[in-house]
Amino acid sequence: MSINSQEQTIYRSLAGQIQLGFFDDGERFPSVQEIARRFRVSYCPAQRALKALERAGLVQLCRGRETLVIAKPYHNYLDSPVFRARALALADLCRSLELLSPAITVEGICRMESGQLPAPPEADAECAQRAKYLYRGFERALRALGSRTVLSLYYDVGAFAGSALLDILSEQTGGESGVLLRELSEGTLRSLQDCEGGNFSAAFRRQRDAAQRFFALPEQFLDGAAASAAEAPAAFQWEPNKGRTRYCDVIAIDLVCGINQGKYPVGTLLPSVGALADIYHVSTITIRRTVGVLNQLGVTATINGVGTRVIFAGDATLLQKRRGLMLDENLLDFLEAVQLFALTCAPVLEYTFPHLSGETLRGLTDAVSSGDRKAGMVNAISACLQAVTRECPLAAVREIYGKITLQLLKGSVLRLNETGEERVDCWSALSSQLRESLTQRDGACFAQLFRRVAADNFRTSKQTLLELKVAGAEAVAAPAELSGME
Repeated sequence: MSINSQEQTIYRSLAGQIQLGFFDDGERFPSVQEIARRFRVSYCPAQRALKALERAGLVQLCRGRETLVIAKPYHNYLDSPVFRARALALADLCRSLELLSPAITVEGICRMESGQLPAPPEADAECAQRAKYLYRGFERALRALGSRTVLSLYYDVGAFAGSALLDILSEQTGGESGVLLRELSEGTLRSLQDCEGGNFSAAFRRQRDAAQRFFALPEQFLDGAAASAAEAPAAFQWEPNKGRTRYCDVIAIDLVCGINQGKYPVGTLLPSVGALADIYHVSTITIRRTVGVLNQLGVTATINGVGTRVIFAGDATLLQKRRGLMLDENLLDFLEAVQLFALTCAPVLEYTFPHLSGETLRGLTDAVSSGDRKAGMVNAISACLQAVTRECPLAAVREIYGKITLQLLKGSVLRLNETGEERVDCWSALSSQLRESLTQRDGACFAQLFRRVAADNFRTSKQTLLELKVAGAEAVAAPAELSGME
């Protein structure tokens, strides 16, 4: 089974829930149809994942009756070779989730109603029941955002972490982890009440404090475990839209946009394969395929010993030669990536800012100073993504932002007929303020200002997709006006 396939994600997620003990209290295991709905896939990958769970000896499929859970993947996950291999990456992932999750959670909670979050379990409830309540509540908050991309991220996170975090809490607190989980459950309800009352700042602070409390012990434990980790440590990887993306196509269209707007004029050479691989955070093999696409479209010609020369500026007619680039699916992926960036850029940029090199800060200053038109805003967003992907100390954040960068390329088709000179409301004023925050080296101010840029970009992108009648665009939630969030 391919590591990047949809059924592998489903398999790992359900195996993780079995390991967490979510079905120990007699809860019915979901049917194939329920699995397909939950993971937003067709029947076939859901069925293959269920059969893989049976082959692994974790469940027993009974024709005409409910599926039975018969074993957990690991008797003691913290003693398993899988955990030892992942310990180092898990420590990094915990810090990344502590940074990302509060903003994402509050954004989801803002769109929930009281009835969507039932009362927490009774005071004498088992730890697994409390964990299940938090897990289900968090999943409902994610679903309220209307984004398959966000769900994909947290399914991959959950599959990679397994039961490690709860096992560590239980081991480190001597069985008192239920008290912490109860307080977190009650805090989630209070966050919902805060949002219903319009007090988004209080909800955000509550979720930020909860994340710090939840991850504190696992981070300490994992730091120690990482010191004796396996010789070949595993890295966290996120693969959104598994098996459905040809990055060479979307990179090719993005390069055509750059050619159209004078970044790579006709007659000049494209950057080298290695340089382009670094810019787009992909392998050199993907870039060679991209150059092949451009050559096939007649946009470039590769000359042995010289490089790849631009011979045609290209236009929207190229889409007719490359089927599938304007599929609703691709444009929806793009919009969800715009949303995820808008939801997370403030905490990520504020955290990363002190670690940025002088060269990167100068590059950011140049980017936000590159005119008051659309090309200037696009350059600024690209520069921020590059800065995080290259210099954020957290590997998981770099991984996530690298994949966001690639997802955003799917929207390049929307810019094929643009010159970059189109006016963008508010960009001129915001770019001036961004320059000032960079001059003052005020990372908090820069991050909050850039959140406004990202939120505005989401709103205009969504409006464009609605005008194009892209199916599903209406369900992707706009970032809330969380003014005052710290």
